[in-house]
Amino acid sequence: MEEENSKRVLITGGAGYVGQVLLGEIPKNWKTTVIDNVYVGNEDFIPNGNVEFVKGDIRDTNLMKGLIEKHDAVIHLAGIVGDSCPINPKSALEVNVDATENIAKCCNDMKKRLVFMSTCSVYGFNENTCDETTEPNPLNAYSHHKVLGEKVIKDNLDNCLIFRMGTVYGWSPKMRFDLGINLFIEKSLWNEKIQVFGGNQWRPLTHVKDASRALIMGVEKPEINTTLNLVGENHLILDIAKKISNNVEVVDYKDDNRSYKVDNSRILNELDWSPKMDVLSAKNEFNKVEYQKDVFYNKRWNYN
Repeated sequence: MEEENSKRVLITGGAGYVGQVLLGEIPKNWKTTVIDNVYVGNEDFIPNGNVEFVKGDIRDTNLMKGLIEKHDAVIHLAGIVGDSCPINPKSALEVNVDATENIAKCCNDMKKRLVFMSTCSVYGFNENTCDETTEPNPLNAYSHHKVLGEKVIKDNLDNCLIFRMGTVYGWSPKMRFDLGINLFIEKSLWNEKIQVFGGNQWRPLTHVKDASRALIMGVEKPEINTTLNLVGENHLILDIAKKISNNVEVVDYKDDNRSYKVDNSRILNELDWSPKMDVLSAKNEFNKVEYQKDVFYNKRWNYN
């Protein structure tokens, strides 16, 4: 007999950086399935016994249709991120936009809820504080895909919550050291110099555990159908580095023109979410992890 008030939730990309933290936070009354192609350095992913794992590609329309039909809600995390987008432009567009459109249409046809992880980098460069009504200004392929992904969802589905997540950081079983703050913390652990390019760029920050709590709340509160900035706090990049380490060097060269502050008042008020983690608590997490230096470096450089 199925547990009372249990939810059946499908998580795309659940073997990834955010997904594996989310799996550690999911409520006990959820019946959870993860679909992931475990392509990006997470081939050893084995979820706990309460989570069903399907190794597959979200571009497989028939597979996704069958999985969505069996669940009440979908948390859509899967995507090709960052610098991998221009390297694999066709695949990136298929995964980030076309597959997202198919998922939205299936959710609409089957009356399922969709919670989608977008990004605050859709704001690109903006001297004013950005709220959810600010016109997107994507400056790279990934953020452009997220703008398109948001559009195909809103064009095809009403029962959806879109989160625009700030720069994510924090420890995960599937680490990403291509994320700036994680790299800063890693370097500080080994007393290495942190190089900051420029440093006067603004970034909105979101710890991965705080992001996971918001995703869960997004499923649990189906009455909220909108777009929300998922942001804990805003910081200058140089200030973040100096919080983490005293060994910081500013380098003039930079190839990233993004700079944006993001308003989080709506998620605080409408979702009743608030951040519990910050950069220093993230650094403490890293300090508790019993890994050797070569393991950290292997995890960093093997990421592709």
